[in-house]
Amino acid sequence: MHKKQVSVFIPDSFLSETSDLKLKTYKTGVIGRALAVFNVNQVVIYKDLSYKDDKFAADADFMADVLGYMNTPQYLRKKAYPIKSELKHVGILPPLRTPHHPTDSDVKVGEFRQGFTVKRTKKGTFVDIGMEGRDNLAFCKEQLSVNKIFSFKVTKVAKEVIVTPDEPDDVYWGYEILSTHKSLKNSLKLVKPDFVVETTRYADTINSIFNEFEEKLDSVDKLAIVFGGPYSSISEELDGFSWDLIKVNTVPSQGTETVRTEEAVISTLSIINMLLTS
Repeated sequence: MHKKQVSVFIPDSFLSETSDLKLKTYKTGVIGRALAVFNVNQVVIYKDLSYKDDKFAADADFMADVLGYMNTPQYLRKKAYPIKSELKHVGILPPLRTPHHPTDSDVKVGEFRQGFTVKRTKKGTFVDIGMEGRDNLAFCKEQLSVNKIFSFKVTKVAKEVIVTPDEPDDVYWGYEILSTHKSLKNSLKLVKPDFVVETTRYADTINSIFNEFEEKLDSVDKLAIVFGGPYSSISEELDGFSWDLIKVNTVPSQGTETVRTEEAVISTLSIINMLLTS
């Protein structure tokens, strides 16, 4: 796992090629799986200004829901995501199988788990961390907001399981989702990256600027990788802001007329993850 803060920017027009809900779910699942495979910390869904008004606002919210569902441990999904028609095809989504998705219901001291806060009292908060049994909840001695997911460390396993808010810093712990309903530039300003990688077939190929690109990655802490939509490249000019910018073609000599956004995401992240972990 690398130590950089990596954010991926996807346009709200990503799903514009289809109206089929099952296919939309599948395509979003490909993005979610890629984020986890390549250790991405944050996915940002921005407004594609190639289209007028809020044409794809509903798709942006849908993607955020599906990506959030995927990132949530299986034992918390029913609590965190009540039944809604838009999520009726989530059964086709691939599991992430990341460290924050344990499959064992037995907990051990020192283990990290994500938990859903169920009930708060004067003494603390009862938390569902996936232990077996309807009433088998852990207890946190801090008063936390209820009906929310937090990360915890198991500090005691006895008659009562005690947890404290904490998360590991040496393993990949999933991604955050931010649906801004704002332009790409304004969405980038919210994240405040040091370095922005704009992916486009009209830029220098990755192999022609490889050494320069690798040196730049080594020198920054917060990296943003931006992608365009199915029918248009990135329409906004990203030069002249507080971040450094490089435009790069990460699929040189492509054999197809077009490269789909999800294909560009996988191709780009595989290269960048290799460089960040080398």
